[in-house]
Amino acid sequence: MSKVVSNKEKKSFSKKLFRRSSVRSVGSFMNRVLRTLSTLSHFSTDEQAAEDEKDDAGSILTTTGGSLPSDDSDCGGFPFGDKVPGVAGLKNHGNTCFMNAILQCLSNTELFAEYLALEQFKGGESTSSSSEKAKSNGVLVVQKKGNQQQQQDAGEVTEQLSGLVRALWTFEYTPQHSRDFKNVVSKSALQFKGNSQHDAQEFLLWLLDRVHEDLNHIIHPEIVPPTKPPVEEENAPEGSPLPAPGSFVQELFQAQYRSSLTCPHCQKQSNTFDPFLCISLPIPVPHTRPLYVTVVYQGKCSHCMRVGVAVPLSGTVSRLRQAVAQETKIPTQQIVLTEMYFDGFHRSFCDDDDDLEVIQESDSIFAFETPELFRPEQIRSKRGGSPHANLNQNNLKYGTDNNRISTQIQEPSTPPQSPNKNSGQAEKIVLLVCNRACAGQQGRRFGNPFILYLERTVTWDVLQKEILEKMRHLLRPGVLVQVGPFTLRVVGVVGITYLLPQEEQPLCHPSVERAFKSCGPGGPPHVKIVVEWDKETKDYLFKRTEDEYIPDAESVRQSKEQHLQPQTCSLAQCFQLYTKEEQLAPDDAWRCPHCKQLQQGNIKLSLWTLPDILILHLKRFRQDGDRRMKMQNMVKFPLRAWTWRLTW
Repeated sequence: MSKVVSNKEKKSFSKKLFRRSSVRSVGSFMNRVLRTLSTLSHFSTDEQAAEDEKDDAGSILTTTGGSLPSDDSDCGGFPFGDKVPGVAGLKNHGNTCFMNAILQCLSNTELFAEYLALEQFKGGESTSSSSEKAKSNGVLVVQKKGNQQQQQDAGEVTEQLSGLVRALWTFEYTPQHSRDFKNVVSKSALQFKGNSQHDAQEFLLWLLDRVHEDLNHIIHPEIVPPTKPPVEEENAPEGSPLPAPGSFVQELFQAQYRSSLTCPHCQKQSNTFDPFLCISLPIPVPHTRPLYVTVVYQGKCSHCMRVGVAVPLSGTVSRLRQAVAQETKIPTQQIVLTEMYFDGFHRSFCDDDDDLEVIQESDSIFAFETPELFRPEQIRSKRGGSPHANLNQNNLKYGTDNNRISTQIQEPSTPPQSPNKNSGQAEKIVLLVCNRACAGQQGRRFGNPFILYLERTVTWDVLQKEILEKMRHLLRPGVLVQVGPFTLRVVGVVGITYLLPQEEQPLCHPSVERAFKSCGPGGPPHVKIVVEWDKETKDYLFKRTEDEYIPDAESVRQSKEQHLQPQTCSLAQCFQLYTKEEQLAPDDAWRCPHCKQLQQGNIKLSLWTLPDILILHLKRFRQDGDRRMKMQNMVKFPLRAWTWRLTW
């Protein structure tokens, strides 16, 4: 992952990214903290503390007054039994998980915890008798007695945070510490008042900013905060800003990133430098998501099968139609997409330009295979084959239905438009049919849906026979079917939607015509009809059909395995995605100062400097329609020897 560079480049790059070494062992940190806090805690007596002050820094205090040699390379061996300093749970006051997570991170950040636990922000007030002595940058210095109350209020958050961190490291933590801290935070920031859950990163940035303000509230006018070492001139473009940090917080956590905008015409580059305290890294995610579709095949005995397809995260309905066509070998022109639940038909997806985000993984989507409705010359021009070729490739045998389809293909005809426009032969129409027991809100769909392809001029008796023929395999043996055992309702239109047995040609009813014309450009034109049965007739004629089995294709299992298992990526891949070069959109065109013209420049983000402590935030949530989806991707995070690429 690292690049081979010359010694000069290494030296220059090192000076650019890293300001100073801040690697300290936890054992050394514990030495300093425990020796200093011994006078503030119950670890030892005053005499033992005074005696320890005379000793070398190579020992830490025990609870019995003895000393224990310390090893800077080892953070273990503390003389407190099974307890480990700094490792303690925090009481959850309502929904303060977000707050506790940040407090745990900061209290275990060595440099920051030492700064707070030893109260270094007080200018040595806790470790020295001269409270008036000014310290380094980021020190609260009391100078004017008249402003003491104002200064105390300004530093209240930092004071409470310091006490909480010190309590965690001295085994003196009680729920009252975190409760007091939460109350102070609620008083200073109303957005965190109450027991609501909040974003942890938002709280972290607020807390660091508040501590920064507290530390800079009263600074001795003669004390100038130390600046970062300047960037090598050969690496820093002219005018690159490198402001000095104004407090210990910025000195510890703040660095700069560079935003480079390159003109595609003259290749001139414009750089902008901005500070950051935290980097929010995107997580690489798959570019597809799974959808599960129940396919209703045409034929004498229509059967169903559930398939799994992968569709892009952002796209149109046409991508779903294409995915179903590829999985089932059904031409896209013969697929009707609709939504069905226990009570019948719901949404239709007739417009291929609709946003695919309206369909979620949990939606019950059905894809109906319909007969070919195009003219032979259209078929030849689109597919380059014979007009008499059988375009259905799912190897089903259709019996008499197949004869009707073949006859339709051999005789040129235009797609159906209205019952008053015939082309010499009886016009046909595609019907999507489902059965429903009972009417109204109590109605429930039963059996599998199916497709009918009938002439518009058929009578009620013929229509009834066609429907019963499709349901023959569900009929009880030996039952007698009476005339008109059901009613027909047209779906998707307003006004009168029921077709009556008195209609001589029910498929020429105005409601059928309205539903036919309302079909969008995606898929063949069709009409959806619900066959409604009263409960007594349904129970008399049919076997138990509510739980009719729909098998899953192998693609369902494959799709679940592909999309449900956590994806693994490295932290380096997250940085590569974060620093990926992108081109400006036309609406965001940038006026190049050299070309003097609007250009769609290429913008790239990179890290110009690194702080002593780098805070990384992983974007675990993404928007999926109206829902927020949490990504379970495993991110491989190196604990040591992480090599930084020059391009970062």
